[in-house]
Amino acid sequence: MSVITAEKIYQEIIRMPVPERERLFSIIARHGFEKDVYRHKEVFDDIRKTPFTLHEAAEYLGVAEITMRRWIKEGRLAHKKIGKNIVFDADELKAFKKNKMSFSNTKS
Repeated sequence: MSVITAEKIYQEIIRMPVPERERLFSIIARHGFEKDVYRHKEVFDDIRKTPFTLHEAAEYLGVAEITMRRWIKEGRLAHKKIGKNIVFDADELKAFKKNKMSFSNTKS
């Protein structure tokens, strides 16, 4: 079992796209410090419930939006449509990024 440390959380926050960091700090401000101790799930669960836009997902994965659209067309990337908007589940993006990174590391 991995221990959650302040440094690990900080590094996770730094890797977040700027809009997600803004949401995080908004959540912290909204819920404030109502309690003395918060669990990781309490802090990050709201972020996972909010879908990423195409732009946010591209930023998170470090690719261009056109690449995202190509991956969608090829069926490589799970997504949903809300009206004309393409959105992505945060947990699915995280898993995709992890798999993409391990795949690219094995190709080197």
